[in-house]
Amino acid sequence: MHKIGFECSQSDAGIFIHKAKNGDIVVAMIYVDDSGFIGNNATLVKEKKKAFMGIWKCYDLGELKEFLGITIRCSGRKIILDQKVYLTKVLDRFGITNAVIANTSLPHGYTPVAHTGNPDLTLRTQYQAIISSLLYLMLGTRPDIAFAVIKLSQFSANPSKEHYEWAKYICYYLAGTKDYTIVFDGNTNKGLIAHLLWNGTSFLYNQNLKRE
Repeated sequence: MHKIGFECSQSDAGIFIHKAKNGDIVVAMIYVDDSGFIGNNATLVKEKKKAFMGIWKCYDLGELKEFLGITIRCSGRKIILDQKVYLTKVLDRFGITNAVIANTSLPHGYTPVAHTGNPDLTLRTQYQAIISSLLYLMLGTRPDIAFAVIKLSQFSANPSKEHYEWAKYICYYLAGTKDYTIVFDGNTNKGLIAHLLWNGTSFLYNQNLKRE
């Protein structure tokens, strides 16, 4: 990546940034054999992508519409991200297909208690599987489950049946919010903006996390 003018991000080893002298920027996302290029200058993006393909054997799949399970859509100057397809697979895997929908990721006031008994190896494997799936959703497009997932992940070494049921409870919440998306709005000059979209209603937060 250095050969074609990119520098690795200090915060993410899979992100590389090229800054042109005129201020144009190209960002490359590299993960094993998947890669994506974005930037504010389409010509420069194509140039850097071509240089990349000249070094590594790969195929140009055109406009980026999906990356590592995250669906990417553009609407004008807005970029819309979701993991609905991946989420559906997770719910099917853990049997959350016709479940009663939960309104929150965890009930108000719930405080998990550590399990002090001997570990159930089968349960631990199942629990770690569901927590890892939830962590990927949380890191990708569902920050609204962050508190619940991080709280329950603390018991991954020796979970109880109760912990597993509450992990499934997060899935019940996700089952009712599969249409949630993250929207990056390029139509505003207010800095970093996040939209949480649900049933056609948009709640707008600015970079100070105050509701408008």
